[in-house]
Amino acid sequence: FRIGMSAVDSYQQGTNGANGAETAALLGNGTDIPPKEEISGAKSFLLKFSFLALAAIGVFISLRSEDIIIEEHAASSSIVQSDIQLDSDGNMKLFDSANRFVLEDYDSKPAFSSFLPAVGGVYGIPVWSFYVNRGQGVASFGFLSKDYPILEFNPANKAYQLTPYIGFRTFFKGSRNGKSFMSEPFSPANTRNLESQENQDSLPKRIMFVGPNEFEIRESDPVNDITTSVKYIVLPEETFGALVRRTNITNTGSTPLTISALDGLAKLEPVGGQIEWALKEMGRTLEGWMGVYQAGTGKDITMPYYRMSTEPGDSASVKIELSGHYLLSFVETSDGDAKLLPIIYDTNAVFGRDTSLTEPDGLKTKTVEDLVSNPQYGQARTSSGFAALEDIVLQPGESVSIASFYGKTDVIEDVKPIADHITKAGYVEEKYEQARTMINTLTSSVETNTTNHLFDGAVKQMFLDNSLRGGMPMILGDVDDDAKYSNYDEDERVKVFHVFSRIHGDLERDYNAFFIDDTYFSQGHGNFRDVCQNRRDDVTFTPRIGSFDVQMFLSFIQADAYEPLTVEAVIYYIKDPNVGAEIAAESTADSKSAEVLTNILNGGPYRPGQLFKLIDELNVVISLPKVEFINRITAASEDLAMATFGQGYWGDHWDYYLDLIDSYLAIYPDGEEALMYDKSLRYFFSTATVKPRSEK
Repeated sequence: FRIGMSAVDSYQQGTNGANGAETAALLGNGTDIPPKEEISGAKSFLLKFSFLALAAIGVFISLRSEDIIIEEHAASSSIVQSDIQLDSDGNMKLFDSANRFVLEDYDSKPAFSSFLPAVGGVYGIPVWSFYVNRGQGVASFGFLSKDYPILEFNPANKAYQLTPYIGFRTFFKGSRNGKSFMSEPFSPANTRNLESQENQDSLPKRIMFVGPNEFEIRESDPVNDITTSVKYIVLPEETFGALVRRTNITNTGSTPLTISALDGLAKLEPVGGQIEWALKEMGRTLEGWMGVYQAGTGKDITMPYYRMSTEPGDSASVKIELSGHYLLSFVETSDGDAKLLPIIYDTNAVFGRDTSLTEPDGLKTKTVEDLVSNPQYGQARTSSGFAALEDIVLQPGESVSIASFYGKTDVIEDVKPIADHITKAGYVEEKYEQARTMINTLTSSVETNTTNHLFDGAVKQMFLDNSLRGGMPMILGDVDDDAKYSNYDEDERVKVFHVFSRIHGDLERDYNAFFIDDTYFSQGHGNFRDVCQNRRDDVTFTPRIGSFDVQMFLSFIQADAYEPLTVEAVIYYIKDPNVGAEIAAESTADSKSAEVLTNILNGGPYRPGQLFKLIDELNVVISLPKVEFINRITAASEDLAMATFGQGYWGDHWDYYLDLIDSYLAIYPDGEEALMYDKSLRYFFSTATVKPRSEK
């Protein structure tokens, strides 16, 4: 939706890709973009509205909604069919059958940036990820904040330039009918020039598909008869976090293809504390701490572990770094567990002396097998992370899929169990499906069914975007039927916790320091106005929160009538130590676990994600299901709204109080008197105050 209008503009200027015959030749039976007359009608309709939501809806309503079929190529032995359908005029649609936005010749269009939602599920670990319509998409990703990158964070202007080179890359060496070739799909060297009058039939055809919780790029190479697609998701609902990348290689020729490949990251940063500043200010010095270690045994290079020896810093104390980033890759199989692929982490082995990382000079003079068997060096330098696929033969229509997981663990010993888990047959396909259904579940409260399914998708997308700013309210404390049928105001055991919120930091707004907890119940702080205005309809979609939001934001008012800038997640605490001990005893499997959990619960305030993380780190064995466990604890806890001064004050905060109150009264009109007179509210005590005008 953010790029929808720019795509319309590009099409009207005559820059929306090849004609129908050319597209049909490259893609078989493709999809279509509506004729210019239809888009012009949409544009005239949109111009009548300045409200962004109505503009987006106008685009969707104006588009014809015939489905196209885009079949995924998952198993290595599957036969791929050309099932991208074209309309009679030979143009592509703007949306596919999964309501994903379709951007033809994406890397030839005006640059834009976006991001995956960083939602790993309530019981999952999130990864933040930004992407652009250049190269293979992903421009940066990591954990917590841009201070902890796996691929270095760069603002938009630099990301557009650097992503095709330092980001994800794929290199092929192959032969067909005795003729050898080497190619790089998605290389900017082969990007089409839509303003050129020259025939560009020999250049690859590229398409981007953008979904609410995924995006995919696809290239059809007419010279080598290879179609390459890459899809990205954030791993959902797991005890470990990862960005998942799935590269599919298909032989679209009429003869067998022998091919080997390198597929992965040109630059992969190690774990070493908050390194964003150092990467920008003293990157060369920082490399002195870097190293690549192996989680496997012997000469096994299938489980590299990227970490620094110590956390760099000017301090008298030295912190040994144990955490690391891992890369695990394998060829997907439909029967039996997959085998890990070897990883090439030595950047010089791939690129040789080409320090610009433009050409794989090292690979040009060697085979993939040579790179795998030769020694690699990963100390005191920035390393790469390429999965090495050695020679395989693809019959006409046959494909192979490489799945790669880029994540982080606290200790190197955790890598092997993760590898054993993700290589199970069918695991990757299951997680891709779960990533899609998870978002549908989270947005189910605004599920809309009309004759135009694109309009229905627009409603869900807007709800998701707003929820990422304000958070999605979860009801906790449902320990019995009385609690389950009560709201926040009626039963003190009922609690409200907002998940998935984050400040709106992205490549275009690089000044915002976003933060996303890498825990269950993930969330991050946000600006007062952003959080408050995006919670105005919370009570409409989740009536059980009652007056929670009203009370929370009114409690942020200071004695001088100002409010803090930064809103943080609610915290919980147990007043009575005996209650904490009782819950611990009834929730754990052994006396040692009960003792440790008692100390945690009585040791101070907590948030749900922090609680689960401590339990895992201290090896506490819980005997209850996670949902029942957290409900039991929060029901016995008190809640407290949290905020910090931040950087200053805004003068329009009071506007949103009225909206919160109006929304509450729309659902609970009989609660007005109790809300106004019976609720006790705290004042917010800030470390900063505003001087009287007479002293300014």
